Amino acid sequence: MAEILEVKDRVDDLLFIATHLIEILEKENKALSQGDINLVQELVDQKVKLSRAYEIRVLGMQQSDQDYSEVDPALIEELKTLSTRLQELVEINANELKINIEVGKRYMDAVAQGVKAATPNAGTYGAKGTSGVDALGSKATTASIAIDENL
Repeated sequence: MAEILEVKDRVDDLLFIATHLIEILEKENKALSQGDINLVQELVDQKVKLSRAYEIRVLGMQQSDQDYSEVDPALIEELKTLSTRLQELVEINANELKINIEVGKRYMDAVAQGVKAATPNAGTYGAKGTSGVDALGSKATTASIAIDENL
């Protein structure tokens, strides 16, 4: 059976987790705005683990019958401040992720359109009646593409 944490221990755990989650989100948001996908990938596991731990602690506090009136009011105020900051960072993070996903999608769409436009098709005929790549002869130009594996 799960051990029931003391009220002060619950608050201390939540403060610890929130502080570290804020640090991770600040780093990730900065990396997203600067396009540092490698750093974003490095932070994903930590962010997921801390987010789950935070959620579990908050739910535990909400479902607990324990009395939090004995906890130092300064700790409660710090927890409220951290929670507000955390909510701001989560919103910024969601926005940055949405923007980066959309940019990646548009980039891939542009590459796909470029490849389609540069690829000879059955409608391309040369002066000798040949079609496709052979019809273009030495004038054939196709797009060179390189796909960024981070997208």
